[in-house]
Amino acid sequence: MTAASSPAWFQRALRVADALRDTTGVLLVANVKGRTTPLDDYATDSVITEFLSNSELDDFIHGFERSGIYCEVVIDESGFIKWLNNGNYRFARHQPLVYNLAQNGTGPARLTLVPGLCRLYRLPLLDSDGHAAALDQHKFHTISLLENFGLPVARCWCFSDGRWLATRPSNGLKVIAKPTYECASIGIHADSIFCVDSTIENRLSVLGEQFRQPITVQEFVPGFEVEVPVLDADGPIACMAVGIELGGRRNLQDSILAYDDVFDDGYEFYDFAEENAQTAKRMLDIAQKAHSGLQFSSPSRIDFRVSAAGDIKIMEVTCKPHLTVHSSFMYSQKAMGHSHSDLLKFLVGSAAARHRIR
Repeated sequence: MTAASSPAWFQRALRVADALRDTTGVLLVANVKGRTTPLDDYATDSVITEFLSNSELDDFIHGFERSGIYCEVVIDESGFIKWLNNGNYRFARHQPLVYNLAQNGTGPARLTLVPGLCRLYRLPLLDSDGHAAALDQHKFHTISLLENFGLPVARCWCFSDGRWLATRPSNGLKVIAKPTYECASIGIHADSIFCVDSTIENRLSVLGEQFRQPITVQEFVPGFEVEVPVLDADGPIACMAVGIELGGRRNLQDSILAYDDVFDDGYEFYDFAEENAQTAKRMLDIAQKAHSGLQFSSPSRIDFRVSAAGDIKIMEVTCKPHLTVHSSFMYSQKAMGHSHSDLLKFLVGSAAARHRIR
């Protein structure tokens, strides 16, 4: 399959982008390794892993350019504020679409600064708004909402300031502990998985002090790790159930995609339908419902763990998924015959349709 023979919903967005190429462009706001100084960081797992490398930034720039989409770049949130110039910004096209990949520092809702300023200055966003970005950065809240929607999620608890916010997991239950506000597997290592016992409160207190935030505790599901990319085209469309392969293993059992794996890109992808087509289809449906329920805009990604018996649990969600060349998103797009520039062009056309840009 090629972009020319891809689904009608994909081609429609490409046509919209083509029609607007002389009047609309992308302003990419990004933190970049070696060019962005962390405003705040952790002693162990650095937030730099969330920044783009120079080669990844080049991939975005060239991807937009190859698709015929004009692109400018500003580095960091401070660069964006300077670019705004109290609304007197200059851009080589009539209508900029802002694509924000900047979230410097630590703490909650740090992805919302650029979207908030975009709302103030009436600048349309390529992806999700500030509300979705803030919600996305609180693991316990998003999983709790999805559970309320009736979707299959891993049982979840929150430990903050030395106490449980509600109930406590039962002794003997195997769980995984995660810093609540982080992504890119920050704070997640092999010892993040353990069985609940009388020492859990001390363990979580140390972790909470280390990362200065609440700790989300989830029931752990041994088995497969699967990511489902979702796009918008008159509603959410889940692209593929993309399995994560570590060291040549698909069934990870008690292993996880940890911080060091993410930092080194030390993992590969595969089509999970090869393992279980029926379970893969179910995950696509669940991912679309999660995307809609959380009011995400394209693109998003819903992450699952799947037991060997096919039991599905949502573990995390993100409205700011990696769209780099090495990502589950691009793996799914390549399977559809799409290039990186095809995906970026689709996002422009989809966002223009969503914002009714003419």
